[in-house]
Amino acid sequence: MRTRLLLLGFFICFNSVAAKQKAPSVSPYVYKKLSQIEKQIGKKAYPSAKRELKQLLKNIDGYEKAVVLRSLSSLYALQDNYSMAAKYLKQALALNVLPPEQTLQARLNLAQLYMATGQYALAIKTLPQTSDLDAETSAMLANAYAQLKQYRKALPHIKRAIQQSKKPPQSWYQLNLALYYELDDYRSAAGLLKKLMQLYPDNDDYWAQFASVLQQLKHYKKAASVQYLRYLSGRLKSEKEQLNLINLITYIGAPYKAGRLLQQGFNHGSIRQTAKNWETLANLWQMAKESDLAITALNKASSLSPKGKLYLQLAQIYVEQENWPKAIVATQKALQKGGLRNPGQAYVLLGISQYEAGHRQAALKAFQQAAKYRKQKRVAQQWIDYLRSEKSL
Repeated sequence: MRTRLLLLGFFICFNSVAAKQKAPSVSPYVYKKLSQIEKQIGKKAYPSAKRELKQLLKNIDGYEKAVVLRSLSSLYALQDNYSMAAKYLKQALALNVLPPEQTLQARLNLAQLYMATGQYALAIKTLPQTSDLDAETSAMLANAYAQLKQYRKALPHIKRAIQQSKKPPQSWYQLNLALYYELDDYRSAAGLLKKLMQLYPDNDDYWAQFASVLQQLKHYKKAASVQYLRYLSGRLKSEKEQLNLINLITYIGAPYKAGRLLQQGFNHGSIRQTAKNWETLANLWQMAKESDLAITALNKASSLSPKGKLYLQLAQIYVEQENWPKAIVATQKALQKGGLRNPGQAYVLLGISQYEAGHRQAALKAFQQAAKYRKQKRVAQQWIDYLRSEKSL
């Protein structure tokens, strides 16, 4: 907006004087004074130019006064004083002496000044409200309505601006997209993002937004495909983005592929080898029925975790495999690390593993420890009674 206003600021007195060739016109005296002031402005002698324009206002009226007021407005705009620029341009329009074409241009400039000073309602009121607006004016209206959070009113104006322009600025498309988001119109947003991806294929933001919108629309497989393409092109650089892709692929029912991506992240160093991430990998391998890979991952996760719950999870896998020696070792490590929510459960698991491994005395000790916990007391006592009766036989 500021750059545009500066360009408008150069629409100042000398260019305005060109209108003297048409009716209405300015006098030779005013023309000469404005020409001199124009030279001062060219040298950036703004204070003296301002004084002379204000002095000139005292001795003129009608069209000449409107021309000088408009020039004074442009001078303030050059100095980024948009409030004063708006004040003088409004005065010029209020005289109601500018020809239709100049009046329209002045209204457009005044609307821009209101936009620059945050007076969006005044900008809308100042702009012409007709169906044959040019693209620039339609875009300005859309911006003004958007700033007032009147998104439904803004939308048709920005769409018209884009349709009327042979090569719309990217910012117009972005405003159109933002309006779709504000109106929760994700289907339309997806269509626009497809177009933006074609127009700006190197802008990864559009690819990322497209995947996000597809998820909003519950098109999870399509979203995963888009994100996977981003991954293959090297655009998913952060750990968070890669983990999000892994979660998405898991959600659509492809745990093996998700596990492979996570393992590759470890190998490439793009995903940290934390206990949590190794646990995720173990869970993925379990979901994919890859028991050996799950055990390897869980062993790594267990060694990195400050608590024993992962060793206990590992022990449960060994129990399912009836690998009693490894189940015993894993359970003992779980108890040594501690931090278990239910230690009694671990002692029961240890007791069963010791019993199946033929270590009756060790099993009895484990069940005696388990019996100290309320939730496991009943089942532990049953095992104790059984082991004692077995010994008596």
